[in-house]
Amino acid sequence: MATSTFGKQFTVNPKKANDFVKEMTKKVTPTLKSDFRSNLMHEKDLRSNLQKALR
Repeated sequence: MATSTFGKQFTVNPKKANDFVKEMTKKVTPTLKSDFRSNLMHEKDLRSNLQKALR
């Protein structure tokens, strides 16, 4: 599976452009279960919870 770092710029050799596109458009199996739910919090909620825990 092809991966990319979005924070960096990169170039693809024009001779390899078709191979690159083919690799980047391959279907891949999901890495998360279909019922996955993120438990991420907003920063202010996290700060509040941390302050409560540290009291």
